[in-house]
Amino acid sequence: MDVRTLAERELAELPLLDMTEWLVRKGEHDPSFRLVASEFGVVTTLLDHGYYDEASERIIPLLGMKVPAAFYRLGLALEVKANGKKAAKRRFRSFSSAVMQHADLSEWRQAFKFEKKWLGLPLAVAIAGASLALWPDTEPPVAPPAAKEEPVVETVTEDEAFAKRLEELEAEVERLEKENEKLQAKEEEQTEEEAPAATKEEVAVVPLTEVEQLVQDKQYEKADRLLDGQAKKGQEQAVAFYRLLVDNKLDQAEIADYADYVKRYPDSGYKVDVLWMKGIAEKKAGDPAYRDTLTTVSEMDGTYWAPIAKSVLEE
Repeated sequence: MDVRTLAERELAELPLLDMTEWLVRKGEHDPSFRLVASEFGVVTTLLDHGYYDEASERIIPLLGMKVPAAFYRLGLALEVKANGKKAAKRRFRSFSSAVMQHADLSEWRQAFKFEKKWLGLPLAVAIAGASLALWPDTEPPVAPPAAKEEPVVETVTEDEAFAKRLEELEAEVERLEKENEKLQAKEEEQTEEEAPAATKEEVAVVPLTEVEQLVQDKQYEKADRLLDGQAKKGQEQAVAFYRLLVDNKLDQAEIADYADYVKRYPDSGYKVDVLWMKGIAEKKAGDPAYRDTLTTVSEMDGTYWAPIAKSVLEE
């Protein structure tokens, strides 16, 4: 199987929720796992929004720990998406021979054309020394009765991160729709009366609710087609935001587009989301201005992206 095809399949099929829960359970008894469980929450959030470079970098500490094979597979898939086949092959070579020979990584060995004889250790030694856990992992040891129960670390999973933010945005859109429904109907009625029947031109209106659902389902091409219409009165900010978000997902947005949105709608409820996208775009482009942008985001206390922006700045 082609390496890129394998990477896409891994990202689509790996059980990120189970992997997160596994780290949380481990973290209840091991402080080192508690730290990486929180970090893995950031990785899944970055992955969900298509920031493969950052996600690939932040998963590296996990790849040096005793974790299930799924984490190594995810690390390889992220590196393929971020830096290509050669970089992923170098990452694969950095694993221990026990990891490289693990049964769950057989397709990666084939994709990189790695044969067991190249791994430098006899198969028997690799099997005897393999400490990589098979999925699902055994339950962590029960804490002694006197031990104080550690709080469970809350992490953000792949789909939950995006869905949570969309719920907030949908609430704002719903409020705007209710406020402008009567006004829109009245304006359309006036247009009907004023325009001669033979010269009326139908203008497609952006179905914002449908666009939101398509974005949540990651069907960005379909959403892109619907966004070619005209925004309803009062929905201009929301439609402009989803236009920008879809362009971002389809790699069609420019840094100037984000700046233009903030300039046009300085009080928009989507401002922090746009600044986050702008900061990451600047970081990918090697523009040092990203630190100022993400600092602004990190100072927006109470917003979804503030703690994640702080985490990126601390790298």
